[in-house]
Formats: sequence, C-alpha cells, structure tokens
Amino acid sequence: MAERILMVDDEQRLLDGLRRSLHGRYVIDFSTSGADALARIEGAPSPYAVVVSDMMMPVMNGAEFLARTRDVSPDSVQIILSGQADLTSTIAAVNDGNLFRFLTKPCEPDHLTRALNAALHQHRLVMAERELLQRTLDGTVELLTDLMKATNPLAAARSEQLCALVDAVAPAEAWEPRIAAMLGQVGLLAIPGEVLGRVRAGETLDSESEALFHSHPQLAYELVKRIPRLGRVADWVAAQPLTAGEKPAGEVDEHQAPYAAAVAFVVGVEAGRTPASVAAGLTQYPNEIVQSLLRAYTTAKVRKPRKVSGAELMVGMVVDQDIVTNSGLVLVRGGELLTETMAIRLRHFAEGVGIVEPVAVLV
Repeated sequence: MAERILMVDDEQRLLDGLRRSLHGRYVIDFSTSGADALARIEGAPSPYAVVVSDMMMPVMNGAEFLARTRDVSPDSVQIILSGQADLTSTIAAVNDGNLFRFLTKPCEPDHLTRALNAALHQHRLVMAERELLQRTLDGTVELLTDLMKATNPLAAARSEQLCALVDAVAPAEAWEPRIAAMLGQVGLLAIPGEVLGRVRAGETLDSESEALFHSHPQLAYELVKRIPRLGRVADWVAAQPLTAGEKPAGEVDEHQAPYAAAVAFVVGVEAGRTPASVAAGLTQYPNEIVQSLLRAYTTAKVRKPRKVSGAELMVGMVVDQDIVTNSGLVLVRGGELLTETMAIRLRHFAEGVGIVEPVAVLV
C-alpha cells in the first residue's frame, strides 16, 4: 500500500494550490479543520505516514491538533506550516512535541517536496525499527516458552493454563496480558520439579522450599525487564500472587487485571480449592473478569490435575509428583512429560512390582 500524506489547513485556496503543485507525486488527502482531520486519521485503513498542518486554525490550532494526532497515530511524522506572525508559538510546539519539521508560508514547491521526501524517509526508518523490535520480541518470547517446554513441563503447563485463561478474558487488542501469561512463569525454570509438584498438590513446603518457590516472580522480573517494550509486563510479573487469597500489593488497573486475576485464580485452584470457591474470593478484581475466568477454566483446553491409576498412565501426561514403587524407589520425577516408552514401562511396573497409587498427573 502506498504511503499516504494528510495535509490540514483552514484555507481552501492554499489546499487547492498544494493539490495542483503536488499532483502525481504523492498520495495525499486534504482537510480544512483539525476535527475533520482527526476523523480521517481515526477512520483510515492504515496510519498516515506524514501529517502536515497549518498552525493558526480556528477552534483547534495546529499544536493542539498534532498533539491529539500523536495519541491516535504515534508513528505519523509531523510537519507544521507556519506564517511569520505565529513563529514563536510554532517554535514552542516544535520544542514541546515530536515535530519533524516546520515550514514557513509561503513555501516553495521544491522546498515542500524536499521536506515531504525527508519525512517519508523518516517514517520508513521508524517502521523498520518497529518491525525489528517486534521480531526481537517475538523471537525472545518464543525462545523462553520453548525453553520452559523442554526443561520444565510443570512450568510450561502452568504457563499454558494462564495463556488460555487470559486469552478468554483480555480484550482482543490487549497484547501485554498475553505476553505476561506466556513469560510470567519463566522464573519457575529455576525451581526443582519436586517443589513445583508439591505446590501443585497443595502440600505445605518447608521453609527452604517455600523461599525458593517465592523467588520465582522476581527471577522472572529480572529476565522480562531486559526485553524491549516489556517494562510494564515485568512489573506485573513481579507483583503476581503466590498464595491463595493473597491480596494485590498495589492497585490493579484495567490493563493488568486479566493477568493478575488469572494468576490468582490458578494459585487458588492449585491450593486445592474448588474453582467456584476461588472465584468467590477474588473480590478485588472486576466481577466480569472473574466470572469469565470461571467459565473459561471449565471449558478451556488446558492441562488440569488428575489422579490416575498406574494402568491409566498415557503418553503426553505430565507427572505432577514423583512416581515411586511401593518400596520407595523413584521411577519418574515430577515435571517429566511421559513418552510412549515411559508410559508402557510404568504400566508394567504397576502390574508387577507395584507403584504408589493414585498417581498425580496433568492432562
């Protein structure tokens, strides 16, 4: 799609002159007021690459219009056209905002063309940097989630569950809660599977194991905060609840609520409480989010804890607690993902030597 330019001036004759002098060189839309221009920007199929505005306009001057434009189209490169009489206010607008150029009236066509070409080039640089940052972000998130799946299936299962819940309650355009759900449990990579298994089983931890488990949000925070554009996500991760019924340390805003409520819900279920009782206790979060979490948990395709017999062990299950023989020999540690060979071997052990049943798994 061709890069588009929006030119705004309350003088129709000036716009007509610009249309004639620039015809065929660029794709340009014209507007005679700030209000009309904002409506065009908000309704455009894609952002304008460059926005050129007069300074002295009735109702909404150029500085106010461009400030509001930055809110709805932050990547548009901005240029002001100014008369000598309002030069002081224009310079102030340049210093206060992110304006790329200001041009004085009357502006020679060649001068305007050079400014527009430079602005289009600047827009391409901005978009290239944005794309690079996005690819870096996507690659980093994918790397960390793959690492969890490969080295700590229990952590990956918790993250998978959170992703499904957040996806069900967060607005479609809200990417930060979804990234928080994907990366918020990365600190669990440093926690032994045995400890995670005991947490998921609702067991009481000794002081050393409890301190280790409680360190995982800070560990995740230290990793996530280094990733470009994830400063706010890192703060949410650091503030995630660790125990059932734990109140948020500070105020939870509408952006953080989907992730914070989902973590609080999962922590409560892991503590052995019923989903309905957990939901009833989450009074500090918006009720519509809590009720959506409850519905999503009962229908989402995520791993849930189950107790099965040795004969029911199947490939793809994640071992939630160590599987041991009746004599105390550990066969599989908590956190392992059962392969077909492992599942067959364990079923044979259950039939022969015997294993402690039921077996705690995630399915």
